[in-house]
Amino acid sequence: MTESQPGKKPRVLILWGSQSGNCQALAEGYSERFRTNDWWSDAVSMEDFKSLDLSGEPLILIVTSTWGEGDPPENATEFVDHFFSESQSRLESTRFSVLALGDTNYADFCEMGKRFDARLEELGAIRVHDRTDCDVDYEDDAETWFNALIPKLYSYSFETFAREIPAGGIPSLQPPAPPKEDLPYGKKNPFPATLLVNKRLNQPGAFKDTRHLEFSLEGSGFSYEVGDVIGTHPVNDPELIDEMIEALPINITKPIVLKDGTSVPIREALLEHYDVRTVTKALAKKWIAKTYHPYLHAIVEDDDSLAELIDGIEVIDLLKEYPAEFKDGQEFVGMLRKLNPRLYSIASSLTAHPDQVHLTVAKVEYETKGRHRKGVASIFLCDRMKPGDTVRVFMQISKHFRLPPDLETDVIMVGPGTGIAPFRAFLQERATTKATGRNWLFFGNPHEATDFFYKDELTEYQQSGILSRLDLAWSRDQKEKIYVQDKMREARDELWQWIEGGAHFYVCGDATRMAGDVDLAMREAIQQGANLSDEDTYAYVDQMKKDHRYQRDVY
Repeated sequence: MTESQPGKKPRVLILWGSQSGNCQALAEGYSERFRTNDWWSDAVSMEDFKSLDLSGEPLILIVTSTWGEGDPPENATEFVDHFFSESQSRLESTRFSVLALGDTNYADFCEMGKRFDARLEELGAIRVHDRTDCDVDYEDDAETWFNALIPKLYSYSFETFAREIPAGGIPSLQPPAPPKEDLPYGKKNPFPATLLVNKRLNQPGAFKDTRHLEFSLEGSGFSYEVGDVIGTHPVNDPELIDEMIEALPINITKPIVLKDGTSVPIREALLEHYDVRTVTKALAKKWIAKTYHPYLHAIVEDDDSLAELIDGIEVIDLLKEYPAEFKDGQEFVGMLRKLNPRLYSIASSLTAHPDQVHLTVAKVEYETKGRHRKGVASIFLCDRMKPGDTVRVFMQISKHFRLPPDLETDVIMVGPGTGIAPFRAFLQERATTKATGRNWLFFGNPHEATDFFYKDELTEYQQSGILSRLDLAWSRDQKEKIYVQDKMREARDELWQWIEGGAHFYVCGDATRMAGDVDLAMREAIQQGANLSDEDTYAYVDQMKKDHRYQRDVY
């Protein structure tokens, strides 16, 4: 690429669709790298697409995740509707490339990235670099994609990507404010947070075991806002790892070489660096190639049979039931995925608890195929960590889940079970900032006697007037099950009055059923309260999303 010309710079637009923040972080990082090389670069959320003229963009990079079963992340839903409609203009003058993040455990792996890639080509755009599909261990593949993309861009002439610099300069290229200080801790260098409190929230006799955990952030330099999430690096169950090592038909004294070149004993590698629970189809096929089991070889190309085989099993099951041959431990761990951090909604406000972060974590334990299973992160945090122990953590911003900036705005929160976590933080923040807007919480769990999380705190908030209304749904305390969405329907008239009055509506918790049921109950309250048609109700809720009055943190 030739030198920049006066009044022009090479232009790149990076559009990101992100549910947990990974794609956003990647896009913003790439944009910064372009800027340091004198490009005019912007990383833009897909929800802000209306501020853009895509037909005038010479280079578009898409960085997107896939949510659930092939759906777009929440910040991309409206853009997807527009981009795949007839109203989207042709893009013959545009070059593009796509980076897709996904999870091979899902049938629709990286589906949104694939769809964007095909649609851009359909609209006449020219692919400058092939799409890369990344599994949950995405960092290396994403870096490879970017490093391979750059020389291809520089093989074009300057004029291919040149754009006139707007009058007054380019806002995104203005020098940023000097940083206060480069902090040593972050996602690439997690902070060892000390556990201060591990308290059971369920009362004796409860079917579940949910914990309130408090960690010290003193010395980390971390800050966060309510609505943000924290990443924690778990350690696998030592008993499970010892059982696996005993079943491995290899020399276990030979160290394992990690990606960064560090050599560690195989036990340490399996404890801290590899996912020993998830069995994907890709892993199963690699495993089958190293066994002599006739049944496995008979089903290797039958996706349905393979899916049935791996449903509910872990690597230990493969080791025990279908022994395979490995030349050494390095070959064995090379088949496994990286042990990734787990993200949790933050259950505290930094203004209320300086230098601390609180979590609400439900222990995961269940039986499948004759074996007791334990959640990697939840059991590590709730059972194996004791006060004084440390866990490596980092903060992750959730710009899509924020309290209204106007302290007079009303807030409606729906958070059954552990979904109450961010709303505990919201209430703390509203109390410390002396927000005058009303606060309404819908909370539910199986039994009032054993599962009323943070009962004393919520009662105190009610008595002080901070919590204007509290609706509780105890699903198993009567013959007919009652859920938060049922409580919403009971209060639909007042719910509509709050929403029509400008209240912000928040949902946190299970995405599989609860979030959809709550969404339907909210739409019913709006439709009946305003006497709207189905189409007008959809438009009303759509406008709430655009105005950031309807926000969800679902998983």
